[in-house]
Amino acid sequence: MPDKIITLRLSSNTVGQIIDALNERMLIWQATAEYLESGHTDLADCIEECTHPDEAQALADCYHQIIEELTTQRDAQIDE
Repeated sequence: MPDKIITLRLSSNTVGQIIDALNERMLIWQATAEYLESGHTDLADCIEECTHPDEAQALADCYHQIIEELTTQRDAQIDE
């Protein structure tokens, strides 16, 4: 069953803050994937608890998708 669509009414500043926070989470998961693949990373000071780089990259990709959806919806409404 597909996820339900939720409509939120938030200020553009709040949406910007959410996007910034999600971007930081995405970068940490990308750093985790990089660390698990190569043993080091320059992307972040911390890595998440994870055992496989593919799992970490999948989480980073999920955050990227959420950021893209939020950005697209925000930009469409700002341009109205």
